[in-house]
Amino acid sequence: MKRLSVGLPPEIEQLVIRLRKTDEYCMCSYADILRMLMKAGAEKVQDEQEKVV
Repeated sequence: MKRLSVGLPPEIEQLVIRLRKTDEYCMCSYADILRMLMKAGAEKVQDEQEKVV
């Protein structure tokens, strides 16, 4: 897995912190939650691009 250094805006950092406090994500690491969010976002962008074409 490739390692990256990415600066996060405070609102995304707070979102991850709030998610970690929920039952669904309490056992996930900060990095795991970020990966899930990035994957979901990338899939949404890809789906939207496919609709345009």
